[in-house]
Amino acid sequence: MSWSGWGDPAKARELPEEIRKLLHDLLGVRAPAAPAASLESVRLPPVALPPPLLAALAEIAGPAHVLTSHEARVRHTRGKSTPDLLRMRAGDGSDAPDAVVLPGSHEEVEALLRLCSDERVAVVPFGGGTSVVGGLAAAREGFAGVIALDLGRLDRLRSVDAESMVADFEPGLRAPEAERLLAGHGLTLGHFPQSYEYATLGGFAAARSSGQASAGYGRFDDMVVGLTLATPSGTLELGRAPKSAAGPDLRQLVLGSEGAFGVITSLRLRVRRIPAERRYEGWRFASFAAGSAAVRALAQEGPLPVVLRLSDETETMIGLARPDTIGSGGSSGSGRSGRSGGSGGSGGSGGSGGSGCLLIAGYEG
Repeated sequence: MSWSGWGDPAKARELPEEIRKLLHDLLGVRAPAAPAASLESVRLPPVALPPPLLAALAEIAGPAHVLTSHEARVRHTRGKSTPDLLRMRAGDGSDAPDAVVLPGSHEEVEALLRLCSDERVAVVPFGGGTSVVGGLAAAREGFAGVIALDLGRLDRLRSVDAESMVADFEPGLRAPEAERLLAGHGLTLGHFPQSYEYATLGGFAAARSSGQASAGYGRFDDMVVGLTLATPSGTLELGRAPKSAAGPDLRQLVLGSEGAFGVITSLRLRVRRIPAERRYEGWRFASFAAGSAAVRALAQEGPLPVVLRLSDETETMIGLARPDTIGSGGSSGSGRSGRSGGSGGSGGSGGSGGSGCLLIAGYEG
């Protein structure tokens, strides 16, 4: 993934003129070309960790898995929020970790956390680097330094229990690869957030991720049967039993914690059979209120789709980038746009001069 943006750098393209015009029409400003600073020119602070401490890290993870190069530090600086990207594009790498460490086992993670705790080194768990909530920037105050703990080497599907419909994963496995491996068993997680292409399963759990199919499959935390957490004080095994009535569910302390209480080193996740059929439709509504009423009716009365997303007028207009064709016909209050969420089709939005609101509904079974 690009260090200064989102997506595959090999697929980068110029912003289409239609989008530039749309930005001007909506905001009254032009969108001048503003190339990012080069990776080599990003300004980084000096490495704060002394050589003996770097050597101690290398003794645990192996010398090849403790990186202090300029590129490694840049690629593990911040996440993908708009403020993060703007600072990176401007060449500001002031939040860069002092080192990037790639452990190869639960035991190595635990040993690294123990060492860093003893030496007052902040540890930032790093999965796909797709955080948009500031979860990858550590505060240095009170710490001798910062390391990014890249879990990319922990990337296995360890087991599949087809009878219980539970699969055991390591946290660094990226979502597309997890789906590919599960497909070999006729199974799926059914979790497809916008970060899907690059995010990891451990990151999904640590961020309490929600995806476009969460209306039907649930959020990611709904899929977590159990997990293993490495901490400086030892290992926590959470959620071994399918259900429990004995006290609070300690998994909830970890899910959404952004790594504050430890590092997830394995996850046991509920999986589903791959559906035999998928059907997606797009509907246009005259207003967000009208679309909201339809969503409410589906949620309360059913049948509830697997995917259910309503965009407001602005998002609809920008997403389709054809404002002249959205919300421009009919008077029925809603219109079907056909499969795959296209903007054409029968019916109209019931509005005149507005963009209308696009609702995507998907059913699987």
